[in-house]
Amino acid sequence: MEVGDIWLMDWEQVPHADMIRSYWRICLPDRIPQALLWVGPEGVGKSLAAWMLTKTLLCLKGPHIDPCGECQDCRLIEKLEHPHLWILPPLREKVMLEEAVPLFRQQLQANPYLSLAEWELLLPETKGSLIIGVEAVRRLQEGLSLAVGKKQWRVVWFWHAETLTRQAANALLKLIEEPPQHTLFLFLASRTEPLPLTLRSRCQIWRFPPLSREELEALEGQPLSSALLALAQGSYGRLRRLRTSTFEPYIRALQMWLRSLLQEEGDPAPAIEKLLQAPQLSEILTLGAILIREHPKLSPTQKLIGMDTLLRMADEIEAHLQPALLLWEATLLLRAKWADPKLEGGWIAA
Repeated sequence: MEVGDIWLMDWEQVPHADMIRSYWRICLPDRIPQALLWVGPEGVGKSLAAWMLTKTLLCLKGPHIDPCGECQDCRLIEKLEHPHLWILPPLREKVMLEEAVPLFRQQLQANPYLSLAEWELLLPETKGSLIIGVEAVRRLQEGLSLAVGKKQWRVVWFWHAETLTRQAANALLKLIEEPPQHTLFLFLASRTEPLPLTLRSRCQIWRFPPLSREELEALEGQPLSSALLALAQGSYGRLRRLRTSTFEPYIRALQMWLRSLLQEEGDPAPAIEKLLQAPQLSEILTLGAILIREHPKLSPTQKLIGMDTLLRMADEIEAHLQPALLLWEATLLLRAKWADPKLEGGWIAA
């Protein structure tokens, strides 16, 4: 799928389009909910679906399941610049919404499968984690208080809604319960646990499953190896990152390191040296846990020990512990554990 200056979007470009169209056809034109919560892994097309759904509402001939794609409103939506579309991405402290949203539009046009980690790298370095804060919600409330045409729709995206602070989520409750007329709130989330139950209960929830092998290969335009599919975990966004020149050498180093632990190759030092250069080592280690889970020669117990070790390392690296020390400790631990004959047959008896 190629992205130019303008998306000429239609349903064929949206993963899970048949599922979404069938749900949305039931809602149009007069049963549209005030709030939708879309839950699914990163990289399965939630942003693209939101883009297309927004177009069905804001098209001059809409709301209609198939927008015309030719009117001025459709053209503005294809550039994510329609004045009745509000986008709230998570930001760091002191990053201004007015500066971030144009950058977000530009990045989403270039990569509709943009991940939260990729977005974070594009923002100025300031303190704090990414959040959708209460100030952004207050700005939204002020904007939505302005009058628009009698039958004109407005759409609000909360991109990675799981980053809403508790204060921001609470500020939204009344707005969602008594929304301005012809306003749709779209919450795009990779998980629901961080969102208060009071907010979730006010939304109609749609669940987005991982993409199938056929869907991933259709998007990529070529057959994919089993190893690559295992690492992608049904996410086209992750698959794109795995196939970039940035990721490939570190994935190869990860595979070399794991083979050395299984004593299929000797010295792990070159692989560890390369892994230590990875800009997102915690994500690489998470991918390693997936490779261990899929390995045909490891017993369930060996897989459990390996996955637990790598996932714990990923968390510890996120906490800024020394990655070199962690990698060498894991090397010694897993070599010893995986060589233990008592683990080869499966679970150890208590």
